[in-house]
Amino acid sequence: MKKTSRREALASMIAGSAALVAASAMPAGTALAEEEKVNVTFIIYTAAGDPFWNPVIQGAQEAAKDRGVSVDIQYADSDPVKQNNLIETAIANKVQGIALVNWLPDAFTANIAKARAAGIAVITFDTDDPKPNATESQAYVGQDFFAAGQRIARKMVEAGSLKKGDHVVAPVEDPDAFYGTERYRGIKAALDEAGITSERLDASPTMATALTRISQYLVGRPDTKAVIGLGSVVTEVGPQAAAEANVTPVIGGFDLSPGIIDSILAGKMVATVDSGAYYEGYMPIVMLYYFVKYGVPPSSIPIGGTVIDKSNAELVKKWAGTYR
Repeated sequence: MKKTSRREALASMIAGSAALVAASAMPAGTALAEEEKVNVTFIIYTAAGDPFWNPVIQGAQEAAKDRGVSVDIQYADSDPVKQNNLIETAIANKVQGIALVNWLPDAFTANIAKARAAGIAVITFDTDDPKPNATESQAYVGQDFFAAGQRIARKMVEAGSLKKGDHVVAPVEDPDAFYGTERYRGIKAALDEAGITSERLDASPTMATALTRISQYLVGRPDTKAVIGLGSVVTEVGPQAAAEANVTPVIGGFDLSPGIIDSILAGKMVATVDSGAYYEGYMPIVMLYYFVKYGVPPSSIPIGGTVIDKSNAELVKKWAGTYR
């Protein structure tokens, strides 16, 4: 058996130390063993396949890769019972973090409190219950819906030369979801100031159904001067609904998709308000990681609110559906 000289042993120690230093210099998360990864359940409240969530998912997956997080993406199918079951499953699985869309007031408060009592970190994204309290999530990453509603309403008044006595319809995918309630409240506040009447229309998260309902409304109210969609589906189908009803209101709304951007560039739509969807996915994962690993408290982040029109739509088009 070959003996190791003191010089060889010293060289081996130096090499080992260098490897340790190199590993510690890696970006956080890249050197974590599988069993050391932070486990997060990420709950999207609608069904799978809605293109709005693509940038959210991209953000969550990239953050998970960057930080060494194991993220399990689940869908609640717009069913509060199913979403509560998903939360309870996450608690039973003893995950370390939960990110969720708190889309229906009071529906998930008890289970969020149960998760927090079990020592699980909870962050909401995209939509949060308007009545937060100490038992609910630790932070919210998403839009100020009321302010965003005011912003798009004023943009539409200017672009469509709307005046006192004109009428506006604001279709929404889910009449119970808080995002639609608050966005419309902001829109109505701005329109009321100008003496413009408005009405919220309950549509559908299904594009074909939303298209039919908006078109039928416009046939019945051909005097409607503007359509402001409260979410991505109703905004995207707005131009086609107007064409089928053979009317020419100005059209705008919320959120981004390739179809929405194409309509803006083609002059069929005035503007939309960016929701900041990528950060809705990325930031909750990052904050859950740092809270679980180092105790860094999560912080609410107001994102979204940028108006996208012809002046900046070309830049957005390249990344619509991925990062925008």
